[in-house]
Amino acid sequence: MGRPAIILTSKFSVPSSRKAFGRYVGYIARKEALEEKEFLTAEEKDELSRVKKQVRKLNQENNFTRVKSEEHSEREAAAEKLMEKRNFFDLNDKEFDKYLGYMVRIDALNQKKNETGLNTKEQTELERIGQAASKLSEIHPTKEKVLDGVFSSDKDIVQLKDLDYIREQLNEGQENNSVLWQDVVSFDNSFLKKKGILSSTTGILNEEELQKATKKMQSIFQKEMDPPLNEMYWVASIHRNTDNVHIHIATVEKDPRRKIINREGISQPKGRRPQKIIDHMKSGFANELIGSSEMTKELSQRRQAIREAIQVNLTSQVEQPTFQAEINQFVRALPESRREWFYNKLDKNQKKMSDHLVDELLKYNSDFQKYKDLVWKMQDDRQDLYGKSKRENKNYAINQLYGKEGIYARNGNALLADLRKIDKQANHNQRHRINFKDKVDPNEYIQSALKEIRKDTTIQNNKIKSNDDYTLHSHIIKRRKNLKGHIYLKKPFISQSQIRKIKSNQEKVFEKTNADIETKKNLREFEKLQNEVERELE
Repeated sequence: MGRPAIILTSKFSVPSSRKAFGRYVGYIARKEALEEKEFLTAEEKDELSRVKKQVRKLNQENNFTRVKSEEHSEREAAAEKLMEKRNFFDLNDKEFDKYLGYMVRIDALNQKKNETGLNTKEQTELERIGQAASKLSEIHPTKEKVLDGVFSSDKDIVQLKDLDYIREQLNEGQENNSVLWQDVVSFDNSFLKKKGILSSTTGILNEEELQKATKKMQSIFQKEMDPPLNEMYWVASIHRNTDNVHIHIATVEKDPRRKIINREGISQPKGRRPQKIIDHMKSGFANELIGSSEMTKELSQRRQAIREAIQVNLTSQVEQPTFQAEINQFVRALPESRREWFYNKLDKNQKKMSDHLVDELLKYNSDFQKYKDLVWKMQDDRQDLYGKSKRENKNYAINQLYGKEGIYARNGNALLADLRKIDKQANHNQRHRINFKDKVDPNEYIQSALKEIRKDTTIQNNKIKSNDDYTLHSHIIKRRKNLKGHIYLKKPFISQSQIRKIKSNQEKVFEKTNADIETKKNLREFEKLQNEVERELE
């Protein structure tokens, strides 16, 4: 396997080891100071030998370098060395301020050294910081100064004035006997440049993306621990003062919930993380950094669109003679029982034929091509992140395309589902022991099936039309019967007496012109009566 682009190195210390850890930090600092010297006196060589012996002894007694990682490499060894330098738990209030100042200052000096070089005074300062044994370098910037690369679980930007608050959170965990988990995420700078996180021209590092990935990793850490971390607090610092960009992270529980275990007669909280959790932390960090969650979402959307395209394209292409011949050949090779018509139940040759038909159906489908391009892009990213695997079952692209749940298996099942439906419909939806494909000429299977389905469809449509005509006729008859009861459709009813009155009154109209006063009075009564009759008729 090739060297991975991201390495996560992890360890922890428990409350019972902190007293010894203070001495350990001092030994480590002195050891590094001596090793950095180009020439050593005889006394210094003896001292270095004694220091190394004490470091080995403390390692054996307290297991300080309890590291979980996926492989040993120069970069991992460098990460382990970085972890041994300092520990938040072993600093008092003043030392803690100096510690964060040390992280900021040494990073700034190394960055300037790489870009423009250092003057004599700055070079002396850098050497003094690097050679410090029990003392920590001290700087005096203003309280408003932003600590470059430093962030925490509740602060994206940390200023010097925030140090008291950060120290209080860590001290609270220490006082409550929390485990201290320490992690170093180390990068291959060429990978960061390839992904545009580290500019190859300006050297500018996109710290915001590293912060987002760190938060994702810490969220996984908190949730997957058993029980989940209670009142988790962490602080992180991005460093560029080595050949590789790296991030230091220190985590505590302000209200610990770890199981208490007995180790060599000493009761202490269980701090070891299962390798599975460390693996998930790393993959979560990497996926967030390269944006694979968005690519995964796009893959899911395109996969659904491709599934729908299979059905649409099969409907149109199944009428083409060339494609019909290929379908007939495929169906002829399928198992006798339709219950076996599933992709993962097919043999190697049958799967090959299915894959070919899928390619034919999706030949001009842009979603299918884009899906394959995205899969191979993600494969390249994963290879950069985790190295190249010699095992084919670990190949992401192969699994996504040709695996049991790959795109060819999914679309092969979609095609087979449609063929099962066609065979069942051609068999008149009856559960015959003999499939339709076994009743007809294999070379004419799909043509015969479609013909049978169309015939059934025509018969069914005629039945529906006949039923519709009968239903419409019955509706009209019923409607007419119902309308008979409505009063507004009845003929007007006039009695014989009313008719006689009307006739008599009409005769009197002719006399109106020459009528006397008495006659006119009668005529008015006639008009009144006539109006009443009309109202009754309305």
